[in-house]
Amino acid sequence: MSQRTDTPLILVETAREACLEAARQAYEDAGIRGLCAEGRWEAALAAIRHVDLSAVVGPAARSDRVDESA
Repeated sequence: MSQRTDTPLILVETAREACLEAARQAYEDAGIRGLCAEGRWEAALAAIRHVDLSAVVGPAARSDRVDESA
């Protein structure tokens, strides 16, 4: 596949990884704070909702624009 057709997939994968990492961290932190399993799950979901996707995928999108102009 070309760089141009790979870009959406790269952006989605980057966003997914950021959401998974936020969920993992929040779940672990909630466990350390003594929350029950349901509370840990709610903390993980809240973390996913608050991921700043523009900060995560923005650099990947900008780097692709530079590649296209080359």
